[in-house]
Amino acid sequence: MLIKIDPLDTIFFRDGKPFSMGKDTWGNCIFPPSPSVIYGAIRTVYFSNHIDLLEKANTEEDPTNNLVIKGIYFLDNLENKNTLYLPLPLDLVQKKDVEAEMENEVNLLSLVELKLKSSCPTSHVLKGDQGVQAIDNGLISGELLKGYLSCNSKNFSILRLNSRVITEPKIGIGLSGETHTADESKIYRVGMKRLKNLSFLVEFEGLEIPEKGLLKLGGEGKAASYEKISEQLINCNYSEKNLNKDIEKFKLYLSTPAIFHQGWLPSWIDMNSLEGKYKNLKFKLLTASIGKYQNIGGFDLKQKKPKPMWRATPAGSVYYFKIIEGDIKEIYSLFNKQSISDEYAKQGFGITFVGKVNE
Repeated sequence: MLIKIDPLDTIFFRDGKPFSMGKDTWGNCIFPPSPSVIYGAIRTVYFSNHIDLLEKANTEEDPTNNLVIKGIYFLDNLENKNTLYLPLPLDLVQKKDVEAEMENEVNLLSLVELKLKSSCPTSHVLKGDQGVQAIDNGLISGELLKGYLSCNSKNFSILRLNSRVITEPKIGIGLSGETHTADESKIYRVGMKRLKNLSFLVEFEGLEIPEKGLLKLGGEGKAASYEKISEQLINCNYSEKNLNKDIEKFKLYLSTPAIFHQGWLPSWIDMNSLEGKYKNLKFKLLTASIGKYQNIGGFDLKQKKPKPMWRATPAGSVYYFKIIEGDIKEIYSLFNKQSISDEYAKQGFGITFVGKVNE
């Protein structure tokens, strides 16, 4: 099922850092929201339509246990274009001091082999023209993502998220638990977000909800509308028919944040040899383009305590591999549009796309 979500007001998504009103006056916002936020919103929709089953929530008989998020995207609604967007891969960069008319143009880095001393293993780096810089909060269209994954092009146009997401600061004050009046020691500020001609798209399976309705989203439980739309919009894979079994290298692009027990490195990759085994496949990590980690936390309503804090590898991160055993078609079938996250895989963390390598 694919649904489009449109916030009806400003929205706010807290990061995982502790926040005490008065001591910390500014509450940090993360955007896009964590996949767990979307996952929780869909579960809430289901239980709001099945109140009689609410007592089974978070038990073995929970009817939402089979819910799996398969993809989280943006939809550009400007002039009814209905263009699908995903986070910009971090191996797409921009030249420094670029002219204004080229500020939304990015280039693909090339994988280059480095010859080190004989006692050291061969290594690789990603290399571009001199004077390049990373792009913060960039988006790439689903159609251009096909060209990126298939290496049919090295130059791409992007959409900057800040052109469609407006920050509106809000100042508030907490209430006293005893008098329920304003407590002067609890003043705070947050940066609310307002979406401009932009919607969330969520692809999921394992749960049936009404085809349209309302849901709560983010801090303060702000209202948002949702409706089921055609799944044809999410065709952003390149064809498996174009894969040649002789391909020796591939890359994995994270379309959503991933939580790994080894920090930025998936648990099925050895930290010393950088070789990985996944089912009957074997490969070696050559290099990676990784963004700054995100703090992922939350609050457990049932246990009435904070959830464990994780440092998530951000969406857009890219891993480059060399195949040792297996072939690219096996890798494509096992990894493409699948989660590689060590935690919260069903919630939509770590959804990857398989791509070819530019050398």
